[in-house]
Amino acid sequence: MSLIDHSDPPALVDRIIVHQFDPGRPSPGGIDTCLRGICRYLPADETVAIIGVDTGAGPSTRQLGLWERHRVGEQEFWFLPVVALDPADQNRRVPHSIRLIGGILRYWRKMPQRRIVQVHRMDSAAALRFILPAAQVYCVHTQENGLVGTTSDSFWRYFGILHQRLEQSVVRNASAVVVFNEDYAKVVQTWNPRAVFSPTWYDPALIDAEGEHKNEYEVLWVGRLETPKDPELAVRAFRELMAMDSDQPWTLQIVGSGTRTDDVEAAVRAAPELVQQRIVLRGRVEPSQVAQEMGRAGIFLMTSHPGYEGYPRVLVEAMASGLPAVVTQGSDTGLLVADGVTGYTCSRNPQELAARIDDARAISRSEVKAAVAKLDAPSLVSRIFSLSNGLAEQKDGVA
Repeated sequence: MSLIDHSDPPALVDRIIVHQFDPGRPSPGGIDTCLRGICRYLPADETVAIIGVDTGAGPSTRQLGLWERHRVGEQEFWFLPVVALDPADQNRRVPHSIRLIGGILRYWRKMPQRRIVQVHRMDSAAALRFILPAAQVYCVHTQENGLVGTTSDSFWRYFGILHQRLEQSVVRNASAVVVFNEDYAKVVQTWNPRAVFSPTWYDPALIDAEGEHKNEYEVLWVGRLETPKDPELAVRAFRELMAMDSDQPWTLQIVGSGTRTDDVEAAVRAAPELVQQRIVLRGRVEPSQVAQEMGRAGIFLMTSHPGYEGYPRVLVEAMASGLPAVVTQGSDTGLLVADGVTGYTCSRNPQELAARIDDARAISRSEVKAAVAKLDAPSLVSRIFSLSNGLAEQKDGVA
């Protein structure tokens, strides 16, 4: 994404999107990747402004409260940073969403008129009903009660009943709801019939579908190093893999950062020396680097706890790259992994995970890619805009 200039958006835009997003720096997590896909594949007739954050990696001319016009591919959009924060930093005392809303209040007079406001968090959606009144499109990225379970890293895990009641209120008042989890979509539709399910997508401009996968014995794990993703289980599974088959050149690449980095490093140090030598902790990298690694690696490993994933974008991206996937139960909410065909679904037993990683080497990469071939960003972004615009018009008479 490149800055064009600091011109203001039109007085009236089709859609304002609000999230802790910075076009200058990708952040870990599916919502950020979702928004980057939306920016790249915006419908040509849509005028979109995004209200977000400054991570410190934007253009040198950036100022809070100063509009930026950006281009990605053939598409343009406007961006307004209203608060300085890094969404990847989970060691926060004040929730990022509260700080973002505070920034919007500070620069409220900078906001253009809008037909639709699109929001990706429940707490932001609740506040913006009053701060930026318009037809609201609410996007849900978790499972039912996904933010309040015992393995959640959200502040909402302390306020389970309140979260549920607020989400029901937000859903019922929304003009359209897009739910990235098919099971939860059925629940949400009982609260608001204008709710629709959508899978997440891979970006064909980013993913290398023709990757040579030269590192056949490389196991790749990608995600935030946070409790819901359980990165330490990946280390334990790799230890078992090495114990079973140390003669082969197995390696484990862990890509991502988070508050459990120290715990993951400790788990690696506790492993036998040969295992330590075969594990690489890459830290936070750009999406393009993740895509390159997916094109080189051999097997994808996902160890999320049940109840958290909405529709795991990273799994879609890995499979679009041709990586057979070994996943724990509850990780593959889109039911993309067919045992022995595109990968394996396992318990949280490290020995079982290790055995299935070894078995996955025999899986056809063409079968894996075919399973997600229709989940491309251009098709699904267009569908989301068409559905949400139509639903908003039905409820609110949006022109």
